[in-house]
Amino acid sequence: MHTMRFWALAVGVVSLLALQPTAQQAKPRNAQQVLDRMAQAMGVAQAAKIRTIQMTGTVQYPTQGMQGRYEAFYKAPNKFLLKATIQGIGEIQQGYDGKVGWEKNPMLGLRELKGAELEQIRMSAESGAQNDIRKTLRNPTLTGQEKVGNRNAYVITAQSRWGGPVRIYVDSQRYLLLRMDTEAAAPGGKLSISIFFDDYRKVDGIMYPFITRQFTAGVEAVTKVERVRHNVAIDDAIFRKPKS
Repeated sequence: MHTMRFWALAVGVVSLLALQPTAQQAKPRNAQQVLDRMAQAMGVAQAAKIRTIQMTGTVQYPTQGMQGRYEAFYKAPNKFLLKATIQGIGEIQQGYDGKVGWEKNPMLGLRELKGAELEQIRMSAESGAQNDIRKTLRNPTLTGQEKVGNRNAYVITAQSRWGGPVRIYVDSQRYLLLRMDTEAAAPGGKLSISIFFDDYRKVDGIMYPFITRQFTAGVEAVTKVERVRHNVAIDDAIFRKPKS
């Protein structure tokens, strides 16, 4: 289960926000224009007013018949903590305090993240707090349109900040992120991940995907958000690497 990196939380829960249909706008000509409209839909201006985010919800692994609960914390500009308790596994934690990234789980114990794993969690912390996915992509290219379910989507290919390939699908009318295909760094090597975002809801003027479905190495994980709270008091100490 250490292969499940909770990308649905660390990347998808990046405070993705909705935009009303924009049929009156000219069709975007390149990736940057699509990303800029998505940034508008994500509410970058509103997100600047958000200093902390606290999220709670559930995670299920349908094929394995396992389930659990999670709690995630973001603090601007770059702090992140995820705590999840999974049936049959125990507690899994990932954190970043602005400098040090770490993970603690029953399989590998406590370890400090280095290299691509560190860059990955740093990106998750920064994008989660700042709500701007553009900062996580390099060399984006608009490659065309495809269907995601019954929605038409612009397809953008890019490189992640730590060097892995990224392919994102952006709703061509509402400019919501519908799908992301990427690679994640893990102790055993790189993992291919596909994440689908659904059930967008408005919280304090910001739309979040309340359901994500993530597929990693043949394992499906369904994450459901139950509650989102903004600007709650969060002590910096919770983001620091534990002593043991």
